[in-house]
Amino acid sequence: MPHVVHVEESIDIAAPPDLVYDTIVDVSRWGRFSPECTGATVVEDDGPLRVGSRFSGHNRRGRVRRWTTHCTVTDVEPGRRFGFDSAAIGLPIASWRYHLELLDDGGTRVTEVWHDNRGRLMRVIAVLVSGIRDRATHNRRSMQVTLQRLKAHLEQRPTRPIDARQVQD
Repeated sequence: MPHVVHVEESIDIAAPPDLVYDTIVDVSRWGRFSPECTGATVVEDDGPLRVGSRFSGHNRRGRVRRWTTHCTVTDVEPGRRFGFDSAAIGLPIASWRYHLELLDDGGTRVTEVWHDNRGRLMRVIAVLVSGIRDRATHNRRSMQVTLQRLKAHLEQRPTRPIDARQVQD
């Protein structure tokens, strides 16, 4: 199976781009949406995130597997885009990007982008830590769940609980 290094998922949300952006950059509360990320801790909390800001992302898979990534913000344009690179043990893991597009009806198309930056060693370590062999397929499923939950939150609609097995490999 070829190593997939790039995954994108999009969703249209009936909320303005500024509101969507403000929700996405609230990294400490990502656990509301993600089936894997439980939240993040900003390293230097001295105002809004900007290029160069750092945070630690906390992740969980099942009851036993937990890990932290160290993230650096690489792209900030309120209402339009947000991006960061993640690493662990000094090795690159991935680039994450959120692109926001204003729709004709005033809503927002959100595109979440994951790009795998891991070398061969980090891909092996990552499987041992997370238990996930096919990270691209896993991330595609997780991104779909995350975006659906983000949409439900911003449109104030209750969501059906997602069975964790739906995003497990």
